[in-house]
Amino acid sequence: MTKNEIVKTIRSFAKTNGRNPSIRDITHKTKVTRYFIYEQFGSWRKALAASGLKAGGPGIAQPESALMLDWAEAARKLGKIPSVYEYERAGRFSNVPFQTRYRRWKDVPEAFAKFARKDGVDQEWWDVLAMIDGEKESRALQPGKGRRSQKEIVLRDRPIYGDPLGLPELAYAPVNEAGVVFAFGLAARKLGFTVHRIQTEFPDCEAMRRVARGQWQRVRIEFEFESRNFLKHGHNPKGCDVIVCWVDNWPDRPKNLQVIELSKVLRRIG
Repeated sequence: MTKNEIVKTIRSFAKTNGRNPSIRDITHKTKVTRYFIYEQFGSWRKALAASGLKAGGPGIAQPESALMLDWAEAARKLGKIPSVYEYERAGRFSNVPFQTRYRRWKDVPEAFAKFARKDGVDQEWWDVLAMIDGEKESRALQPGKGRRSQKEIVLRDRPIYGDPLGLPELAYAPVNEAGVVFAFGLAARKLGFTVHRIQTEFPDCEAMRRVARGQWQRVRIEFEFESRNFLKHGHNPKGCDVIVCWVDNWPDRPKNLQVIELSKVLRRIG
């Protein structure tokens, strides 16, 4: 779906209904999906702007407390700090009222922490605040994004390894797509796959998958380190059945694509 088609749909809804649509209005009542919106524009706010409309919707007029508590409920439900896509699936509002108030989505967790302390609800939401603190610590330890002392201990002349796995065949977690291919080879049998072919063009792999006792089906597999790289690489979802990755970070993927997140599979095996 092109940008022009999405813009026409948004403008048509606004004209017919006499108000700006929310992202749920568009994705639930038209053929436009979240996948198309984020693929073409990057955010709902930018899609509205391209349509000549100002940010609107049910969340804009809400007080800060309503937005913050809804965001926290979504985080608690998911058990993690939600991405934009994850929040819009689990929460009541779109990302627009948050970005109107806080500009960047990544600033929302810290905004909630300040809100919780200010309004005295930090005890009630201790688990969400712990998630926020954990994410901050995790970011601080990432090479190139953390404290100066952390940058200094990364040696530029040495390769980077993933976390220890405790497996005799694979000592450390993959850090690239080639490592994902090898990891899949370790887990394929337990996952019910028999590989027929691996190739350099899309899709990477053809395999048979056991779907029931005495029943198998052919599936097309694409290997990615992160599932969202499938979108970045411009692959056609119609040409693939399964993404095998180490990290699944594409919650808004097309419904026909199954994702196998090997980081979880191999840690269970280990």
